Amino acid sequence: MNHSAKLWNRGHSAMFNRRLSSRLAQASIMVIAALLSSACTSFGPSRLSSSHTAYNDAIQLTVAREVLINIVRSRYSDPMQFFAVSAINAQWSVSADASAGVGGIGEPGSTGQVGASVGYSDSPTVTYVPLSDAAFYQALYSPFAVSETVGFGLGYRFARTHPRWQTLSLLFSFSSINDANDFVGGRVNELYLQRVDAIARLIELGAAWEQVPEWDFDTSAVPKGNVTAEDQVNAFRAGLYFIEEDGGKNVRLARYRIVVALTLPDPERPEVRAALQDLGVEPGVSRYVFRPPLHASPGYEDPYAIWVSPRSMADVIGLATRFVGVPAAHADIVPTLDAINRGVQDLPPVRIRSSKEEPPFPYRVQHRGYWFYVDDADLESKMFLEAMVATYSSRVGSKRPDSAPPQIVIPVGG
Repeated sequence: MNHSAKLWNRGHSAMFNRRLSSRLAQASIMVIAALLSSACTSFGPSRLSSSHTAYNDAIQLTVAREVLINIVRSRYSDPMQFFAVSAINAQWSVSADASAGVGGIGEPGSTGQVGASVGYSDSPTVTYVPLSDAAFYQALYSPFAVSETVGFGLGYRFARTHPRWQTLSLLFSFSSINDANDFVGGRVNELYLQRVDAIARLIELGAAWEQVPEWDFDTSAVPKGNVTAEDQVNAFRAGLYFIEEDGGKNVRLARYRIVVALTLPDPERPEVRAALQDLGVEPGVSRYVFRPPLHASPGYEDPYAIWVSPRSMADVIGLATRFVGVPAAHADIVPTLDAINRGVQDLPPVRIRSSKEEPPFPYRVQHRGYWFYVDDADLESKMFLEAMVATYSSRVGSKRPDSAPPQIVIPVGG
């Protein structure tokens, strides 16, 4: 081959390889675009599905441990502190890389190759809100409504599997029943325990909780002729009604309210009458309404009412401290508490245990050099903790992220 032919072949090969490289580059771009398009269509939904469950599990464990550590702190008379996870911002990014190459340049049968890869990264941040303002403490220390303590209360739904769960629920729901306070002189009041046991016996005998409407008469009676049509319209706008009494001569403003009552299937049964007498009410009717102190009015007496003082979330946490097993080394730095189950038979055995070594169970916290935990095989204690977490979350754990500055925002990996 002469010199001119060689030059022509080299030029032709170079031009061919440039074209091949250009085509490979275009192919690389098309591959990257295809990968990114595929990633965008599948990455978002799949990532959302997997991360949602992971974050949900993490928050569930965080709240459970938060309630547990504050029960332990309260047992040691240490100040409680609560945080709430108000927001999780998950920022996902997709990166792509591509390569192209040509082999056998200047030789017959030149070849080329295209390569590409896609990478994912997740950089979430979690926003914590310190719960320490006036609104939080008001929710923490305000008494529950009777409907909250009975309809939702601690351990109520577990009564089907263990009859004495209802007794535990009552102990944690009401601090007094019919003028019997729970503690007198630092010790459990026997009369209070008698009242609690009487309600539990009534439920075992077939009594059922019921929500019923009634008129709330918290006004004075006035002559019917003094009420004008404008008065009736204004009362209706405020949710009030004029109720006639004294044969229609007088009327009284009232509103409907929903109350919780205990309905008895057989009020004349001897066991039922005995339980009602222990409860401090007069036997003879089939429905007994639970009334908080706010229902009381001067001179008002109801022999068929069960007068109760509901607890607050702070009271519930304080009462739960009696289940904390204090290490022997700390016996001199914690107050002596009277056992809540003294005088009450067959209560569910609830225990928050302690250990110097870290236990292998998920519900564990560390305080003052020891681990406090709920054994994973201890179903009664786990059920109790579940009820405590649900009650806390319902009453004080649902704070809005914009209602309690400042917020603390940290990266998950930080």
